[in-house]
Amino acid sequence: MLSLYLRLIGARIRAQMQYRASFLIELFSFALVTGIEFGVLVILLNRFNAVGGWNLHEVALLYGISSMALSLPEMIGRGFDAPFERMMQQGAFDGILLRPWGSFFLILASEFQLRRLGRTIQGFGAFAFGAAALPIAWSLDKALVLLLAIASSALIYMGLFVIGAAICFWTIKAPEVINAFTFGGQQLTSYPLSIYSDVIRTVFLSIVPLGIAIYPASLYLLGRTDPHGLPAALAWVAPLAAAAFMWVALAFWRYGVSKYQSVGS
Repeated sequence: MLSLYLRLIGARIRAQMQYRASFLIELFSFALVTGIEFGVLVILLNRFNAVGGWNLHEVALLYGISSMALSLPEMIGRGFDAPFERMMQQGAFDGILLRPWGSFFLILASEFQLRRLGRTIQGFGAFAFGAAALPIAWSLDKALVLLLAIASSALIYMGLFVIGAAICFWTIKAPEVINAFTFGGQQLTSYPLSIYSDVIRTVFLSIVPLGIAIYPASLYLLGRTDPHGLPAALAWVAPLAAAAFMWVALAFWRYGVSKYQSVGS
């Protein structure tokens, strides 16, 4: 299955690279647009010096991790977003069910947006900007925590895309509330979780565990403590939380597929 996925994605990448000048313009444009987000953060922190006791470079570290994490499912999982909505509206999902491979695999392999690499580049730049100015004593465990944070939060973002697509089985269109947890979640996790209310912290620690995936990892890297007592060691639990969330998303997807009714001929 992996070899088939790589062949399908390879074909999509080659198609996107046919017009390289156009691709590079799209890549640069996407990096520039997402870079404006970081520019707003820099302006805000330069004006107020700190937010929740975190300075510009510490917040840049948070922002960079969250941005890099979101860029991965944006590249590989966009088939569950607008393209899937169109598929449901046009009745094309019937054709997916007639193919020998599972519907999840086929939707996953239906779209790969390489231009989203612009967010990856921009997020890495923000992370490097922050890390270069901070006294982080890099070690193997900190490097591992960083990789786990990015992978775990990427898996959670992916789960959100899948949940949004599964809702389309009943509504034809993914509700905007999903964007509040994907792109809104990326904005929220760009700042220390300690500045938010108990309700928001509970949601992003227990229901959509992006808070577990990103914030404790930043505490671990920076050697900081959370004013609400959230342990930095929770960063090691992030892969389990992400796996559990993705399992729920996949279960919901399978349930949605089982309730799908063909549009007929």
